[in-house]
Amino acid sequence: MTIGEYIKEKLNLWSVSYSDALISAELSKLDLQMESEYNNETASKLDLFFYNLLPEMLLLPNSVSEGGYSISFDKKAVEGYYQMLCEKLGKPNLLPKPTIKDISNQW
Repeated sequence: MTIGEYIKEKLNLWSVSYSDALISAELSKLDLQMESEYNNETASKLDLFFYNLLPEMLLLPNSVSEGGYSISFDKKAVEGYYQMLCEKLGKPNLLPKPTIKDISNQW
């Protein structure tokens, strides 16, 4: 299995598709190519690939429908996977955290 095939299969789990050009651009930041063989050595770099990609992906709408055709993905599942990657890689979670803003002084 190639790196490109692995990425496409992984993204298919969430019903998300990315163009080959975008995947290649992100892989080039990690000195990887889509045609390279997937193995234990490249697996850790691919964790970093998804760590970099998922925050951008989570900015997409979680469902789109047009003309009776609908596409959606489970945003909570992707966030959970991203949190697991953060802990595994020892990297900070870059997703925004919900905040409560006190505006009681404006009453």
